[in-house]
Amino acid sequence: MNYRGHLTVGIATFMLLYVLLFLLNIRISALNTLIGFFVCMFGSLAPDLDIKSSKIHRWSYIGAFFTGIALFFLIVNDDFITALVISSVITCILFLSVFFLAKLKHRGFTHHMSGFILFVICVLLFFHLIKMHVPLLSPEVVTLFGASGYLSHIIADFI
Repeated sequence: MNYRGHLTVGIATFMLLYVLLFLLNIRISALNTLIGFFVCMFGSLAPDLDIKSSKIHRWSYIGAFFTGIALFFLIVNDDFITALVISSVITCILFLSVFFLAKLKHRGFTHHMSGFILFVICVLLFFHLIKMHVPLLSPEVVTLFGASGYLSHIIADFI
């Protein structure tokens, strides 16, 4: 399946999860809905980071760079040096992750439960770091959307 198909399945997954949470009387703020949508879309493409020619792989370098810049401006109010160090370290980790994921065999690690678990842990930790500076953010809700997007990719590939 190509990236358009995975994004389409990711959008459907996001909407189904959002409706399910609504029916369970779990209200989600606009901020968490917006971030959850983008994390779900990223999750729906993330297993294909192991394909060097994939759109998600190519765009992830730019995404890592802008994530570092956004983190810097989010954290800079606390301390300039701390913000610079944290954003630089996370940007380097993201760059290296994207680089090394492209070295893996397609439909290997990233398409198995171990890749899914690592993705969920990384997303949860990342958004807990951001929650320190954005109190209205719910890392658990955002991670739930990301996890559903990731699973939608794996299920779509099997179908």
